[in-house]
Amino acid sequence: MKKSIIVTMLGTMLLYGCGVNNLSSSPAAKVDEKTSESVSTSVKFIPNTLLSETSDKKIAVYGIQEKGDLFSSLDVAIKGETKTFDWSNVTNPSFYPQISVIDLNEDGEDEIIIILTKGTGTGIHNSEVHVLKRDFTEILVMDPKEFIQTNFKVSLKTDKDVRQYTISVDGQKYSFEFSEMDSSEWFKQPTVQNIIRYGIKDNELIAELPIQISAGNYLGDAIVRYSLVNGKLETSKIQISKEGSSL
Repeated sequence: MKKSIIVTMLGTMLLYGCGVNNLSSSPAAKVDEKTSESVSTSVKFIPNTLLSETSDKKIAVYGIQEKGDLFSSLDVAIKGETKTFDWSNVTNPSFYPQISVIDLNEDGEDEIIIILTKGTGTGIHNSEVHVLKRDFTEILVMDPKEFIQTNFKVSLKTDKDVRQYTISVDGQKYSFEFSEMDSSEWFKQPTVQNIIRYGIKDNELIAELPIQISAGNYLGDAIVRYSLVNGKLETSKIQISKEGSSL
C-alpha cells in the first residue's frame, strides 16, 4: 500500500515538471514577451519641469535635464507635438524662458519667440533668442553684437579729471561725460559683449545691449531692431537710449 502511494506521488511530480517545462517554452509565452516589449517602447516620455507656457497652454517649454545650475536641453511643445532642442537656460525661476507669439512680418502667420537666459550676475547677463514656426522650423536670428560694432563709432576726449565720450551712429551723435574718479579701471574700448537682453516692443523683436566703459559705467543702451527678410531675422536699425532698460 505504501509502495503504490509513493509511485503515484512520483508520477504526479513528473507530470507537473513536464507541464512547467512545456509552459516555459510555449509560443504563448513568446507572444506575451513581444507584447510587453511593444508597450514599453510606446510609452511617451514626460519632461521634467514646466518652465513656461502661453496663457492658452498651447505652447510650453520644459527643462528636461538639469546639469549644475542649467537646464542643459529643452523641450518645446506646440499643440501637443514636442521637439527637443539643444538649448540651455538657468534654473533660477526668475529667469525662466519667455514665450511670445507674434506675426513679425504681418503675413498672417504667427512666429513663436522664445527668450532664454544662459547666465546672469553682476555686470553680466547673457540671453539668447530662438524664433520658431509652428512646424518647429527655426528662423535664423542675426548676431546684434557684430552689427553694433560695425555700425557705430565711439570717440573719447579727456580734459583734466573729465572723460567725454561721443557715440556716432546713423548720422546722429550722443554725448556722455564722466569723472575720472567714477572708476579705477576704465576699459580701453567700449564693449557690448557682457550684457544682452532680447524682447518684443511695438510688435518687433529687439536686442538691448548696454555699452560698457568700465565695470559699473555705461554709455546708454544700444537698441537693435530686427526685420524678417528672406526667411531670416536681420538686424536693421540701431538707436542709442540714455533712459536705461526698457525691457
